[in-house]
Amino acid sequence: MIWLRRIALALAVLAGAMGLGWAMTPAGTGSALWVIVSLLAGREPIPFAPAVDQRRTEWTVEGRTRQGDIWLRQDGWERASLILVPGASKAGRDDSRLMLMARLLAETGFRVIVPELPGMEKLHVLPDHPRAIADAVRVATDRIDPAARQVGIGAVSYSLVPSIRAALEPDIAADVQGIFALGGFYDAEAVIRFFTTGAYRGPLDESWQFQPPNARGIWVFLDANLDSLSDPADRGLLGIMAQRRLTDPSAPLDDLAAGLGPEGRALLALIRNDDPDAVGELIAALPAPLREAIAALSLADLDLSGLSASVTLVHSRHDGTVPYTESESLIEALPPGQGHLVLLDDLSHADIGSLSVKDAFSLWGAALRLMQFRQGAG
Repeated sequence: MIWLRRIALALAVLAGAMGLGWAMTPAGTGSALWVIVSLLAGREPIPFAPAVDQRRTEWTVEGRTRQGDIWLRQDGWERASLILVPGASKAGRDDSRLMLMARLLAETGFRVIVPELPGMEKLHVLPDHPRAIADAVRVATDRIDPAARQVGIGAVSYSLVPSIRAALEPDIAADVQGIFALGGFYDAEAVIRFFTTGAYRGPLDESWQFQPPNARGIWVFLDANLDSLSDPADRGLLGIMAQRRLTDPSAPLDDLAAGLGPEGRALLALIRNDDPDAVGELIAALPAPLREAIAALSLADLDLSGLSASVTLVHSRHDGTVPYTESESLIEALPPGQGHLVLLDDLSHADIGSLSVKDAFSLWGAALRLMQFRQGAG
């Protein structure tokens, strides 16, 4: 029954494409449909999938040695390279969702390079991460086959920020033709505001909108950034608070809050705040290392006019972790015509779940853009 639903959904997408005349698109129509069916199929390769190898390896660029994985079809058929950047997952590049995406992209003709980004599993975007991604781009551009020199970057959630920063690195800026992201964000302050208050607004909105956020999000963020506090007592107490709330969203905190020092009180004030207009002031009161960590997670301070890559973003209107308006804000910050946003309804942040026909069709459109990029047609 599951396979019947997947087949019916794929046929519905294809029928819709034919109705719009897209089925005759010269580049990548079948491969885009393959991506959607493979995502619906889950972890195991679907029947007749091309065989793919995953190779653990390392590379050295100007004395910098990096580790990572390269995914490639066993028959050697490749038409472009994609740097697939791990998101904020404890499993890093071994995350099952990332590995699924790497495999199916390799099946469709991408040479997929997955760099190791130490610290990302703890939500830490480190100063070296953009350079590590840029070095992976350097590896991709060393390909001898000119047919495989089209290079893109694929990012998930937190990894979009270092991916954009990498694409601005002078030595590889001209080599990155496309960036594709799922559930990414533009302004870290806006994401923290949403975590804590449920408030968000688009780049052209004057008033706040509200939506219940994922209650775990702000506590995951706090737990990941405790090492930015200098007082070990504050780190210990806030760590216990985070674990309490991650286990029980209504767990008491006042018994621990009384023992906090100035840094800990400043961070807890931000966490417990419910006024969207107070977030900027509360962030400014945080200790400098934590302010710097937040700034490293943001693109709002960058001039993106020098970004040459096209940017395709996929986001859910009901994302409880990062509001979809963050993708709207990023599109607005790009040069005109350089960004494309696909909005879905059923996506849970960066997880592909049970898609409706409408969302599967929209996601197929995003996959088609990726396959056209592979062909050098977009």
